[in-house]
Amino acid sequence: MDSWSKMMEWKQLADKYMNQSFFPGFDDKKQSTGPHVNLYESDNELVCVVSLPGLKNIDDVEVYVYKNAVKLIGNTNFHVSGMSVRQDEIFQGRFEREIDLPYSVRENPIEAYYRKGLLYIRLYRLLTDERKKKKVEIKYEDD
Repeated sequence: MDSWSKMMEWKQLADKYMNQSFFPGFDDKKQSTGPHVNLYESDNELVCVVSLPGLKNIDDVEVYVYKNAVKLIGNTNFHVSGMSVRQDEIFQGRFEREIDLPYSVRENPIEAYYRKGLLYIRLYRLLTDERKKKKVEIKYEDD
């Protein structure tokens, strides 16, 4: 769990305990210091979808995968020429974000691609020694 998620969890507990907002006026819309992430799961596969609007160069983002986490480091910048910002809700700027995964993943294959403002990272479950033992059937062969 990244630091921001821990803080948000703490805030929710404080809000519940006090029966009111612990940080009045806190803007939950910009709750992350990095891009928003969705994580999708099937039996042996994870797909991490990262919102990165305005990314002009794919080299502006680095993805690191290790054991049961994905780390994103990068920079996104976009603006409308000749205008000042009136409302700022879409994250932009330098970020470093770590996403905890529900289980360890394999080193290979890992697929990542960027399309229509979204970065997709496809990961596969690492099978560990904790899995059930499978009995192997022995067939008898005559000479």
